[in-house]
Amino acid sequence: MLAHKRNRRIVASASFGGFQRLVQVASTLLIMPLTLRALGPARFGVWGAVASLAWTSGLLDLGTGSALVTLVARSLARNRVDEARTHLTGALTIGSCLACLLLVLTFTASLLAGSRGNSTPYLIAFAGLALNVPLSSANNVWMALQKGYISGFWDLVQTVLTTLGLFWAAAFTHDVRVYVAVVYAGLVLANLGSLMHLLLLHPELRPQGLPDSLASIREVAGSGILFFILNITAGLTFMLDNVLALQLLGPEASARMTIAMRICMTAIGMLAVLSLPLWPAFTDAAHTADRRWIRQTLLRGSALLASATVAGSAVLILFGQPLLRLWLHADLGIGQPLLWAISVWVLAEALARVPNLLLNALALVRFQIVMTAIGTLVAWTLKLTLAPWLGVAGILWGTGVSVLLIGIPAGIWRIYRWADHSARQEALLT
Repeated sequence: MLAHKRNRRIVASASFGGFQRLVQVASTLLIMPLTLRALGPARFGVWGAVASLAWTSGLLDLGTGSALVTLVARSLARNRVDEARTHLTGALTIGSCLACLLLVLTFTASLLAGSRGNSTPYLIAFAGLALNVPLSSANNVWMALQKGYISGFWDLVQTVLTTLGLFWAAAFTHDVRVYVAVVYAGLVLANLGSLMHLLLLHPELRPQGLPDSLASIREVAGSGILFFILNITAGLTFMLDNVLALQLLGPEASARMTIAMRICMTAIGMLAVLSLPLWPAFTDAAHTADRRWIRQTLLRGSALLASATVAGSAVLILFGQPLLRLWLHADLGIGQPLLWAISVWVLAEALARVPNLLLNALALVRFQIVMTAIGTLVAWTLKLTLAPWLGVAGILWGTGVSVLLIGIPAGIWRIYRWADHSARQEALLT
């Protein structure tokens, strides 16, 4: 029954997450031409640059959000609700302190900038990001509760609010500051609603006195820092690919890399929302010694993600060139070699996704940091070696090959070691 409950919640969360991501993509297709017409190319460029800072919201909490998923799910699996509450209290305390620090820095920057209008959109963005740091904890707790469909609902609310706000702005103003404020207001309001919803529906998780949470603050902060380092290390594998393409191959190659990375990140985003509900489910299963369910889900989850990726890659390889020309109204020279490199890149990430979520659930973050750092070094060596021979495709092959040869085997080996150790411990206890 417990395994059936986990599976049901995974399907519900993944389904709603996939729906929300499709709505987000459709919203982007509507918003981009609308804002371009309303703002003109120059101001649209400013808005795009400032709005893109929203992706850093997942880094500004220094990993405490990721830590909450494992810590709260583990506490609930052990029926320690008070412990889960102190973890949330600790995360909200850390987030509030970070928010105050960021707001002070933003206020100081506004004083230094004076009346220069070019800086105002960035100040609005930084203020919005600061307010969002503690509020974003709620979506991570929803995930830990294996109710990712509720966090998906609030992400959908954010998409709808932002889309409606930008339509309103396009009808009444050409002030880029308003457009930036709409983007970050949608982010803050949706996460505020998510937090209020959480505390109303789960009063047992409402924060209590700070003195009781000092130990939890240290635990959340320590675990969060590890996740923060892991995210940065993993990001270095591909975050600078555009810069690398520009420096090694020139501006035209950088343009091709921009489109390639947009395809890659869109695919990875979809894989993420489909697989993320496995994280707290793995945590629950690990702390109830349900290794059979873990083994089955690890295999099935990886097979499903790989199958979906292969199907999407087939479409990309067969029809990618005409579809890209239709979308871009130009031919950037994206040929079959690059499409194959994109496909392998995404497939490697899909195969690594479920094992990595299990390692997260088991709190084996230090091991992941070490192996990711080694993989990043190998990836960069391959990129620098292959780029002169294969062009942009060579840079992408560097990431894909390093994940396939290092990341995935290392993860599987560590999971096997954990399973073997757990079985031995269980045998000793019985």
